Amino acid sequence: MDNFEIDRLLNSAFEDAPDLRRLFNKKLEEYDIAKSKALTFLGIDKDVFEDIISGSAKQPNLIHVVKLAEFLGIGLQQVVAATMKEQSAETIASLEKSRNAVFLLKHFDIKKLTSLGFIDKNADVNEITNRLLQFFGYKSINEFEISQEAPLYSRTKAMFTDKMMKFWVDSAYRVFKGIANPHEYNREALKGIIVKAKPYSQDVNNGLLTVCKALYHCGVTVIAQELLPTTQVRGGTFVINGKPCIVLTDYRKSYPTVWTTLMHELHHVLYDLEVIEKTKFHLTDEGRPDLFLIEDKANEFAMDYFCDVDKYNFIKHHIHNKYQVDRFAKQLQVHPSMIYNAFQFYQQKLHSKNYWGAFKEEIPKNTLALEKLNPVSWKEESIQQVAEKLKIVFEVN
Repeated sequence: MDNFEIDRLLNSAFEDAPDLRRLFNKKLEEYDIAKSKALTFLGIDKDVFEDIISGSAKQPNLIHVVKLAEFLGIGLQQVVAATMKEQSAETIASLEKSRNAVFLLKHFDIKKLTSLGFIDKNADVNEITNRLLQFFGYKSINEFEISQEAPLYSRTKAMFTDKMMKFWVDSAYRVFKGIANPHEYNREALKGIIVKAKPYSQDVNNGLLTVCKALYHCGVTVIAQELLPTTQVRGGTFVINGKPCIVLTDYRKSYPTVWTTLMHELHHVLYDLEVIEKTKFHLTDEGRPDLFLIEDKANEFAMDYFCDVDKYNFIKHHIHNKYQVDRFAKQLQVHPSMIYNAFQFYQQKLHSKNYWGAFKEEIPKNTLALEKLNPVSWKEESIQQVAEKLKIVFEVN
């Protein structure tokens, strides 16, 4: 901690601290009692009293501080502030380090972030604090603390019993804020993009990026974030500065899942934006309660978009015939993996059969598609770096 930071702490934390000596002398006059007599009544040695009253006591006795507060008729916190007012820079720095440690333990799962490699296993409190401040783009812990009371969390605090989930949401939010999409949200333009997007699923390398760039220019920002331990979400929709924002994940590592998730979230943008705007964001997670009864329609829309139940009923009899599936996919203008994904989905939904482990050779990973979106991988120095790169990607034609 540099001298400027220490001076700032001294000025801001203790600027309203009372003058204990003046208050003490005033009480002596009020009670018409000598100083030595008052200290005898309080059971405080005169040298100890001088150390406390002058702020030179390195570790003031709590009992003495409480007694003094009672005698002066002021709050304990005021006495503590006054006694700390003249403490050395080293003492203040030590207190700030302790305060930072409490903040870190309260808001972050340090153990999991360390195992993830986000935090060095030998990092001390100051190093962890600096890593988090740099990553999220905050100048101080005070600024970070204020952000935790921001409207983003005011109605959703119950969701964050899992600190890693909160960390994941914090990250997505800061990326969207950093990108600051300059384009106005255009709902009609969005509808037009959705109508035309399906054939782009055939291009595993660049199709997703092409669609996301088009969405960006109609005011819908799409980013990607890798999942964290215990954050098994497919995606999410945020409303930031009145504009819809979507985050995709590497859930199941499956290429068709990325596309169905995108369409799922776009359904929320089209039809549930007012609901989501009230809570600031909505996460898509099979294990999360559907409090607003909006998930089934979004799921249905996403599956029907690529391969509805009637088409599934046709192709299910030929699902193990690669030639037939490829031919059918070409007719529908979708990647063949979308057909296999639909088969898996409807087998579970209609027949309670689990085929999610099947067709591994036919279903590509989502890696190539998501890489083009420069996903947050938790190795970056700062979220702002991710945001700046994405702004360039989205704006280049």
